[in-house]
Amino acid sequence: MTAVPEFHRLDAAADARFLRARVADPLTRVPFRPTNEVVMCGTCGTVSLRETWEALGGCPNGHRRAAAWDVAAALSAGDGAATAAPRPTPTGARSPAAPPPEERKSNWLTWVLVAVGVAGLVVLGVVVVGMLGDGDDTAVVEADNAPSGPTGPEAIVIAEPSLVEGSLTEGDYQTPDGRYQDLYTFAADSSGAVLAFRASSEDFFPDLVVETPEGDRVEAETLSDDPDTGARVVAVTGLRGPGLYRILIAARRPGETGDYAFRIVSENPVRPLAPNGSAVQAELGEFSERVEGFFRDRYRFSGAAGREHTVTVRSSAFAPVVQMQGPGGAVSGETGRAGGVVTFVFTPERDGTHTLVVTSQSAGRTGAYTVQLAVEAAPEPEEVVVRTLPTNGQAVADSLQAGDTQTYTLRGRVGDRVRLEVRAEGFTPSLTLVGPDGERTPASPDGDRARIRTTLSTAGAYRVIVGATDGSGVARTTLEQEAAVTSEDIPRLPGAGGLSGEAPAPPPADGEDYRPQPIDNAPDGGGR
Repeated sequence: MTAVPEFHRLDAAADARFLRARVADPLTRVPFRPTNEVVMCGTCGTVSLRETWEALGGCPNGHRRAAAWDVAAALSAGDGAATAAPRPTPTGARSPAAPPPEERKSNWLTWVLVAVGVAGLVVLGVVVVGMLGDGDDTAVVEADNAPSGPTGPEAIVIAEPSLVEGSLTEGDYQTPDGRYQDLYTFAADSSGAVLAFRASSEDFFPDLVVETPEGDRVEAETLSDDPDTGARVVAVTGLRGPGLYRILIAARRPGETGDYAFRIVSENPVRPLAPNGSAVQAELGEFSERVEGFFRDRYRFSGAAGREHTVTVRSSAFAPVVQMQGPGGAVSGETGRAGGVVTFVFTPERDGTHTLVVTSQSAGRTGAYTVQLAVEAAPEPEEVVVRTLPTNGQAVADSLQAGDTQTYTLRGRVGDRVRLEVRAEGFTPSLTLVGPDGERTPASPDGDRARIRTTLSTAGAYRVIVGATDGSGVARTTLEQEAAVTSEDIPRLPGAGGLSGEAPAPPPADGEDYRPQPIDNAPDGGGR
């Protein structure tokens, strides 16, 4: 039984010399990057990705023994993608013993070749005798009409998840049923990220098949088939590394060609977590990201500032560990542990998106667990007491603490003249008049007083807001309101109702004789 090799995770600082050399994986031809898990062959020194080693059962040269990681030895081995031959023996090292002569093996092979040759002669003799006996001129061996083209499309290597724009043309590989086909390969790492493969085209209906590292073939589902735009989208989702994936893209109908877009998306799944809801059932390791050997699940929810939040994780398969990130970074709180139950209690400093990470105390542990979020109920809004200010200048006194406000109301008409004043004891008061339309008129504080003198421009209900800014004490608020002049307040002009001031006589009713009114100082007394 082959021992499990010890994989090395490349570090940007510790392995800087090796990474700068741009050594590439011998299978994918992709240069190594930080966080890749690699293994060095103990026989030839070739460095391979973990996915390549596991897919081939060893190094590309057929060796199965792994060696401990050594940067110097890895650099001396050279680029595994450039050569498949074993590295030369260093100067001064003892050459391996020559293999024993294979005389017996050569003798056995000789006898086999002799037997095959004799059998061939016998068959040839039988064929010749049959041809002479039949006297037929027909050829014994018929021509092979099968196509001599390639048995499959040439693979195109995709180094990292990205968008690829391709096309099916008449020069591409054609399946036996006449469909053109392209082939891609992608080596997924062991980070645990979830992979999605999507293909779309407006020229033809694409078929997408993904072969997993285990050899399973997964056919795509149709996501969109818009007859108006002609866009057709198919996808395979929910897969995960490590290992080498083969992706086949073909036209659904024989002979169809055209452009297409193909995208590989790698993302760490994040699940929503509802506050005060039922416990979420989950499986650590099923669709988890993997970081330095630890499986991690992530959840997202909206935190409420000033309210206590409690996260509870239960598992009998592993010892849970929780971590919390808020809008401002890591969130601190109180952690409680009892057996397989962990609680984390915290109060957000501000509203915003929070991310919960569930992992295990020990690396590599997996299993079922539940997670639940409880959020403290929002406080009931305080009842605001609003009072009406008297308009005759009578003071209204209220005690205010620092930061408190008191609201009063008054009703006014257009043109009303208003004088507001606040006198405070022990603090600097604030005073604001808010109109029916929301327009705010603030006062400029003057020591322990604040005043507003204005003429109202809008009719309706006004609010007067008095606040304590830098201390506590008693505030006395007064209002003097002078109503605007109306038409009823304008005196009548002289002679409008007769010089005597008496009201004019009403007009005569129907049927009554009209009597003209006398005119003073007229020669005939006004009678005509």
